[in-house]
Amino acid sequence: MGRAKGILEDIEGRIGGLTVYRRCGETFVRPTHIEQPRRLSRKQLLLRERQSHNNAVWRALKRSGRVYFEGGKTPYNRFMSVNLFSPVPYLQKHQYDKDNALLLPEMVVSDGPLPPIEYQIGEVEGRAALLTDLTRARAEGMEMLLYVLKQTVEDGPGEEERFRLSIAVEELGAEDFEEVESSQGDGGGTLALVGERYADPMMGFGLVQVKEGVASHQRVVTRCPYYERYTTEEALQAAAKSYGGLTGEWRV
Repeated sequence: MGRAKGILEDIEGRIGGLTVYRRCGETFVRPTHIEQPRRLSRKQLLLRERQSHNNAVWRALKRSGRVYFEGGKTPYNRFMSVNLFSPVPYLQKHQYDKDNALLLPEMVVSDGPLPPIEYQIGEVEGRAALLTDLTRARAEGMEMLLYVLKQTVEDGPGEEERFRLSIAVEELGAEDFEEVESSQGDGGGTLALVGERYADPMMGFGLVQVKEGVASHQRVVTRCPYYERYTTEEALQAAAKSYGGLTGEWRV
């Protein structure tokens, strides 16, 4: 940008590749189109891919209608700040136009001040289950939501797959759990959700305590491996190519 002198001082608008405009009583000129480099470093690509994918997950979460994120300027800001630890998938630029999203381990589905619930995928007497640290006494009267995440994959144009992440939310009570006897033989026990869906390798789960509009901090547990094909060097290079390629290398 520069100050215009002479004949340009009486002109405002576009002339060739220049834009002439007035500000604070002075006339300025700048290029109409400022060319920005499209090539990215590895660090820039990682940051862009994490941001883009988290945005896609956020849209899926909002469609569930149950969003609980406290402590940020907005729920969206808090969601983005706490979702920094899942693997970073590398998708090509055009894939985000289709609203694709992947089911990742350790995704945060809620964040708030209530005590968290610990859980993992396992078995109860040979049946698939979500094992928790809840006792019957603790669960009585507790309002709980089960976030059920499902990865679906379908054929797309050419050989490209289209993948979607759906998030449904179920309201639970203590009566929805089975009691699992303690391995210590002390007569105590914890609660589990039992069902075949907990063995589904394309599903993930987050059990959230809620009370008066706030929630516990909870992450997704899943055995879904589908995302792994988008964390390879080949996937990184394909994603980089869609943005014009990589510049210098970045190492951790």
